[in-house]
Amino acid sequence: MLLEQKTAIVTGCNRGIGKALLETFAENGANIFACVRKESDEFTDLITKLTSKTGVSVTPVYFDFAESEQIKVGIKTIISTKKQIDILVNNAGVASGSLFQMTSLQDLKQLFEINFFSQLLFTQGISRYMSRFKSGSIINIASTAGLIGDAGMISYGSSKAALMFATKTMATELGVKNIRVNAIAPSITRTDMF
Repeated sequence: MLLEQKTAIVTGCNRGIGKALLETFAENGANIFACVRKESDEFTDLITKLTSKTGVSVTPVYFDFAESEQIKVGIKTIISTKKQIDILVNNAGVASGSLFQMTSLQDLKQLFEINFFSQLLFTQGISRYMSRFKSGSIINIASTAGLIGDAGMISYGSSKAALMFATKTMATELGVKNIRVNAIAPSITRTDMF
């Protein structure tokens, strides 16, 4: 299997793209820290079925990307297991659509907090730990909205454009530690978010 003996972190994996990533990683042999905002029967059932079907370990880690202190606790929870982290997929995020002249600064700040600042905070903590092992791969889920200036996408598109720029900087800085950093920019995908 492609990811056998690897340990991955996938954020925002209770639905949509994140859920598909979680299932694909498990089917390919990765043990996974599955980061989601809150516990639910549906997510618990998903984990139970995945571990039974694939034989991998899926460990839920609950924290809210809107709360920096919770993010720090999530990082500590993962690191305390002392497992080498081979892969981090930053998928958690929120969508928003409104015209530029109708977008409040408060709404813009809230979206950036989750889609950009929280991603950086989480990646800082995990990449410091990855650096001890001098290897790893970080994948940021961006969006074509960060590349194309569509109407109504000022908040979401700007946050994803910022994440793509940060990805390039992280790749330059962390590459010397043998940690690859890349971004994937999907277009509109058939999920409950859309």
